[in-house]
Amino acid sequence: MKIAIVGLGLLGSSMAKALKGSATIIGIDKDRSVVDHAISDGVITQGGNDLSLVSGCDMVVVALPVGSVVEVVQRLLPHMDKGTVVTDTGSTKAEIVRSINPLWPWFIGSHPMAGKETSGYTLSDMALFKNTVSIITPTPTSKESCIKKVEKVWEMCKARPIFMEPEEHDEIMSRISHFPHLLSFVFMHLVKEKNIHPSLIGKGFKDFSRIAGSDPIMWRDIFMVNSHNILPLIDDYIKELTKVKSYIRKGQAGKLEEALRGYSEIRRSLYEHKG
Repeated sequence: MKIAIVGLGLLGSSMAKALKGSATIIGIDKDRSVVDHAISDGVITQGGNDLSLVSGCDMVVVALPVGSVVEVVQRLLPHMDKGTVVTDTGSTKAEIVRSINPLWPWFIGSHPMAGKETSGYTLSDMALFKNTVSIITPTPTSKESCIKKVEKVWEMCKARPIFMEPEEHDEIMSRISHFPHLLSFVFMHLVKEKNIHPSLIGKGFKDFSRIAGSDPIMWRDIFMVNSHNILPLIDDYIKELTKVKSYIRKGQAGKLEEALRGYSEIRRSLYEHKG
């Protein structure tokens, strides 16, 4: 199988490394130095910044921020052979799938549930997807043969593919990924001017703030594209915070404890779930 990966950042390069030896990998990135690095490492066999390199490939993986996926696929269309399977790695799916399906009937959206708060080729890891879930989001018009090819590629990366409707994917991701990232980013405003010495920072702070170090461009695109799911969550969170604020201000320790106990039980139940 000959696969072109457009975007040699963390996900694209990790995918190339995971597929090395199982497929012929063509790497495309606007940064020629990254392409040269990947070639010298033997991660890809050929590469450059020219989208025409996708010609003759069996599959194209667009591993770019969600705000760029549709535009890049549009630019790829003149260079791809009929029947070339196209997928992406974006953290939002509904708008991407809705925009590309009419243009290219061999497109199948996907989203690997793997990553780091840091990005770039030098931080890529061939084991990044091992034992993780990769969500595939076909539609009723998706071709079964294309779905199978995308499923196979993620299995080759040692991931476990599962299937989900694009809209359901975006709603779930807004709660378990997108909104938590937004909270972590905004929280950093509270420590901006406090000159907190690193020796004072404990594990709780590190855990909560870790994802605030993620790529701002990638997350800007995610927040904007999935705003219809994220905005109501902001309102709900403010409402819940206001309730807790009231308990603290009024000295209602019993009600505060009850609320905290409820939150804690929800958290435990998520990790005790065996299904």
